[in-house]
Amino acid sequence: MKTSAWKRYIVALVLGMVVIVTLPSVNYANSFNVDRINGENRYETAVAVSKKGWTSSNTVIIAAGNQFPDALTGTPLAYSLNAPILLTQNSSLPSETKNEITRLKAKHVIILGGTSVVTANVETQLKKMGITNIERISGTDRYSTSVKIAEKLAGQTDTAVLVYGKNFPDSLAIAAHAARKGYPILLTKTDSLPATTKKVLSKYKNTIVVGGTGVISDKIMKDVPNAKRYSGKDRYDTVSKVVNGLHVKFGENVYVATGQSYADALTGSVLAAKKNSSLVLVQKDKVPSPVQTVLNSVSSSQASIIGGTSAVSSNVENVLGFNTDALVNTAKQYLGTPYQYGGTTPSGFDCSGYIKFVFEKHGISTPRTTRDLYSGGKSVSKLEVGDIVFFKTDPSYNGASHAGIYIGNNKFIHAKSAGSNIGVTIDEMSNSYFYPRYLGAKRYH
Repeated sequence: MKTSAWKRYIVALVLGMVVIVTLPSVNYANSFNVDRINGENRYETAVAVSKKGWTSSNTVIIAAGNQFPDALTGTPLAYSLNAPILLTQNSSLPSETKNEITRLKAKHVIILGGTSVVTANVETQLKKMGITNIERISGTDRYSTSVKIAEKLAGQTDTAVLVYGKNFPDSLAIAAHAARKGYPILLTKTDSLPATTKKVLSKYKNTIVVGGTGVISDKIMKDVPNAKRYSGKDRYDTVSKVVNGLHVKFGENVYVATGQSYADALTGSVLAAKKNSSLVLVQKDKVPSPVQTVLNSVSSSQASIIGGTSAVSSNVENVLGFNTDALVNTAKQYLGTPYQYGGTTPSGFDCSGYIKFVFEKHGISTPRTTRDLYSGGKSVSKLEVGDIVFFKTDPSYNGASHAGIYIGNNKFIHAKSAGSNIGVTIDEMSNSYFYPRYLGAKRYH
């Protein structure tokens, strides 16, 4: 071998050894073990939640199953009494709820809301069951009802939570955490703080405000003690802001419910608090990206979905028990698809369009552009199958300009633009072009 050729051989060998030493090590993902706590309807689901957490209970909280305002602030009270929340129709106690009260051997029932929400007939039915200790917590409206519930928790903490009173997601985003901390949840209007709410808040040193200025104005912030706001661009992003901002803890089991209805999340939040965990909200058919990022960060091994498939689909169940083999198989189905700048379909992909297409096949929403992909997700140092790998291929841009999906065995699959328009292909992480341009990896699963 000539001297020049020998030198090239030695250089290549050394570089190869450097690649082997410095490439991220591989660690395969552990998905959640997923179960589902549900019944045929919200009333039965509430019973299923109760059975999961309580063998007996001296006290039971009853809330309307079709009207959320009075029920929203009940989670901290239920937790403080170690009581499940069961649901009722306005004027009739469902048979499944009656049976659960009997199973729990409850002696004390607390009804949340006035007779326009839960009529006196429900009280009559409870009395016929032999329940004589019946208490009703209600005010003249939803705001004063939340105050009366807060008064039951007085003295437990110096912090209260303030949420918008005309919708439910913000309250549910913090309900389990507030319950564990003993924080009462109070309701407000957008631009005016009800007098009763303002009065009770004056007894606290700190106020956690959940929701953006569209639902709770900055004017309100000035009327409450030491206010700090947690809000996102939507209800799911707000969940992530609450979790990260308040350092919300999750136990061995993370709880999941739809963010598009209140009943399952309400009853599930009490169980989550009892299990020293918390609850996240999802869409019916997918896990929104901010929530997925939260789930990526928890150490929980179990995920319990509250509600049936009409509320949280089996697609979400599959995402939570994420199957990386299935993701890779989907990605490989499109090998050879031509590269097309701006392409997001099998007729042609660019790199981020391809990633978005593949992940959405498995119920995971990812950002559309490489720049946004690199800005989001969870940074990882140990590559797992399904992680998104990033490269700086554009000298004029100081950031990630290309991305692909790591598929294991030191390989990644991507929509590649080069020469005669290569398209979707597989390359080695140690590829002489990509290796020196590697920036890192993010996890969205």
